[in-house]
Amino acid sequence: MTTLPPSTRATASRIWSLCNVLRGDGISYNQYIAELTYLLFLKVAEENGAESSLPEGYRWKDLVSYDGANLLGHYQEMLTHLGTSSETKMVRDIFAFPTTVFSHSENLRVVINGLNAIQWNQISEDGLGQIYEALLAKNSEDARSGAGQYFTPRALVDCIVSIVKPTVGELIQDPATGTGGFLISADAYVRATQTQEEYEATPPQYEGVEIERGTYRLCLMNVFLHRMNASLSLGDALTEDGSHLKPADVIIANPPFGAKSGSVRATRDSFSYSSSNKQLEFLQHIYQSLKPGGRAAVVLPDNVLFEEVTLPPSFIQF
Repeated sequence: MTTLPPSTRATASRIWSLCNVLRGDGISYNQYIAELTYLLFLKVAEENGAESSLPEGYRWKDLVSYDGANLLGHYQEMLTHLGTSSETKMVRDIFAFPTTVFSHSENLRVVINGLNAIQWNQISEDGLGQIYEALLAKNSEDARSGAGQYFTPRALVDCIVSIVKPTVGELIQDPATGTGGFLISADAYVRATQTQEEYEATPPQYEGVEIERGTYRLCLMNVFLHRMNASLSLGDALTEDGSHLKPADVIIANPPFGAKSGSVRATRDSFSYSSSNKQLEFLQHIYQSLKPGGRAAVVLPDNVLFEEVTLPPSFIQF
């Protein structure tokens, strides 16, 4: 688990303490964390000005100021509208098929007021991603269950980005996007190394694929809040889901390790070597996806060069 900034850990602890009001409704830790992402998104959008892309009447202030008897019904209507009627496709994707685990308006009001009282200006660049990571860590501690996901340490992400040196006009890709940490760090690097005029004239493009639905939604939220020119998709980049990705100037990734299990979907037939290990297939995908002269930086286990592969028939010599 990544070492998080003290301000992020403190904020996550305050958010986590709000779950006490929901235990009486029989809401699990995992359900609570998933629910929070909707509310956190609306609140952070207000803090950083991104809510201008949200329809009026369906923003954080409309939750905070609501004084009717049925706050829960108002909240449910907000979620449905954002997922079906927003003019911005990314917002519709974020709120697609929304559900809420709240059962009583009183509990929802306590959580809304608690989030509204937090000093959000202390949160670091990858706001939602790092808060979510910290909440998963709290889940692991308090529920005595594994967090279930691995997050690349921020120092490693920033180091990798500084090595590949992304710049304006480039297509930057992550085929195992997670909550979008690599893409967000790349965008911050480009903004810091170019003038605002250069960035706005030819902004970098970002592409990513994420297989886990909840993490994909968080990634959508993150790139929206950072106002990035990003195209993200839900799926498995090793299958035909990744065939739409364009040749990239830069690929940065920390793909999942280990043997494939569970899924019976076929990997793309463009891979030259057959392997049961995900890291080897991701390495082939990344190699094939780079433009001529492109560059990549990938986190891989130290034994990746010694794994066995099955050569295709054309390589077999007699």
